[in-house]
Amino acid sequence: MTTLALIIKWLGHACFLITTMSGTNIVIDPFGAGMGYESPAVHAHAVFVSHEHFDHNAAGVLKGNPKVIGPLAAGKSVEEGSIKVGTETIQYKSILTHHDESKGEKRGTNTVRVITVDGVRICHLGDLGHTLTASQVKTVGPVDVLMIPVGGVYTIDGAGARKVVSQLKPKYVIPMHYKTSALQRINLAPADAFLKGFKKVKRLDELAVSKDSLPEETTVVVLKY
Repeated sequence: MTTLALIIKWLGHACFLITTMSGTNIVIDPFGAGMGYESPAVHAHAVFVSHEHFDHNAAGVLKGNPKVIGPLAAGKSVEEGSIKVGTETIQYKSILTHHDESKGEKRGTNTVRVITVDGVRICHLGDLGHTLTASQVKTVGPVDVLMIPVGGVYTIDGAGARKVVSQLKPKYVIPMHYKTSALQRINLAPADAFLKGFKKVKRLDELAVSKDSLPEETTVVVLKY
């Protein structure tokens, strides 16, 4: 089924379902059991994993035998690639970052993903643990939709996330990886500290995006679980 916009749904924690205009389902960072959120057992054609922690790498819960694009291999800092699903080609870029502010000494590496579908550039920051370097900002490039951790503890916190938003200057910002009433097992801060200071904040069930409908000013979208 063809639609006039791609659809982004938040499945909880750092997991998103992106449905392209032609109906391809892309899942990012599916989580394992015990999170409190319902298992993201949706049908997927492709899945991207930012790092090998149980709350981000549970590709096995997905239906449809999707193609899995894992974290960057050791020794690589940037990688560009594409995958073909049916008649659709998904372009992506992977950028090596760290899960903490100590260059990975505490929690290892993290892969930032820039996925281009339907002309829209979507950046998922995974469990980013630091602000970006000038080189990383340049490598990421323009961002239409930014998915960013804001709950602190294991990643950047609200203040750090606001700094990263100012670095990347996206059109849409979707907070993730924060405390909700459903979350169990992991202790995170709520999104409140991050949301302070933003002029445009929307709360939606899902976000419909097309290249010609992007806002001029950065808009934060809090997706409902």
